Amino acid sequence: KPPYKKKKHEYPHEAGFDWMTHVFEANLWIATGYTRSQFHYDKEWNVNCLLSGTKRWIFLDPFKYDSDLQWSRGRKFQPRDPLNNAWTDWVYLDPDKVDLIVQHKLRNMDYYELIQEAGDCIFIPYAMLHQVQKLDDGMQVAASWMFLPESIYEEEVCKEAPLQEDLPLAAMDTLFMYSGRGLIPQGYQDPLNFVNKLRIYMAESKEEYFSLETFTKAVTEGDAILRNIRNGKKKIKTLYKRITAYGTERSEAGQVQLSRKDLRKVPLRLWAKAAAEGDDEGPLPCDHGQEYQDCSDEEFKKMTDFVRARLETAKHEEQATSAEPVLNRRSYLTPKRKREEEL
Repeated sequence: KPPYKKKKHEYPHEAGFDWMTHVFEANLWIATGYTRSQFHYDKEWNVNCLLSGTKRWIFLDPFKYDSDLQWSRGRKFQPRDPLNNAWTDWVYLDPDKVDLIVQHKLRNMDYYELIQEAGDCIFIPYAMLHQVQKLDDGMQVAASWMFLPESIYEEEVCKEAPLQEDLPLAAMDTLFMYSGRGLIPQGYQDPLNFVNKLRIYMAESKEEYFSLETFTKAVTEGDAILRNIRNGKKKIKTLYKRITAYGTERSEAGQVQLSRKDLRKVPLRLWAKAAAEGDDEGPLPCDHGQEYQDCSDEEFKKMTDFVRARLETAKHEEQATSAEPVLNRRSYLTPKRKREEEL
């Protein structure tokens, strides 16, 4: 019996493709010079594949040393309930020159170190502290995919997947999509957490329907982009209208209303914009003055139509051939095992 209980996916695919793995972030990393990251953890599983260059990785188990680490944000890492970590956090240090007087407790911490070369893929467990450094000044190219640790494999659901040919990443269900313009959606608050915050605010003000006042309060706290950006009030009102357009009820005046129970009917790709621009910790240094370019309805339709066409093609190919269908379970035999099976 598994040590968990199954429940409905909290980030369901908007078009109903339940077999498709939900990707939180899909990143392409291109760099020259001796670049490096902060010493941080991510909330998701992470697969990082290096296409060119050489990198050094440092890993440290935060479950062993949580109370001795000098967290930058604080109160985000939950060692007793890590699946509910309140987003990412990092250790406040300079990875190029660690001050072992200030960070003296690091002297007694065990860590892991490895070298990644072109062609290597690294799996990084969620909540694992890690820091990566580029080891030469040449061109480096890497790709990474981040997905929920709560995800499980379901045989029946995955039978519907079109396995005859790989789907392009552009057609996958990626929560924080990046169009190549505007705010780079990395490290901002989870849109699902943002929706839950709205529910709390609505309950506190005893609202039956989502109001502009409540939305404004939620997206202008702390150093939020929408609090400080030029024409912020106008942008908030425009975004509010886009969100409430998904409401299923109307007021006596005929205006569309979004009830508390219908908040999840709004696509998460739209909540991602509100969550990023309304993050109370403010933007990353590279994102000042930028807005998040969310996935439009037109772009999402193109993605959905492409996948449906691929599903239809796979169905016709399966009906037209007597060959065994492609299975979602793949096993690769060693040469010795293959000879034994042939005999």
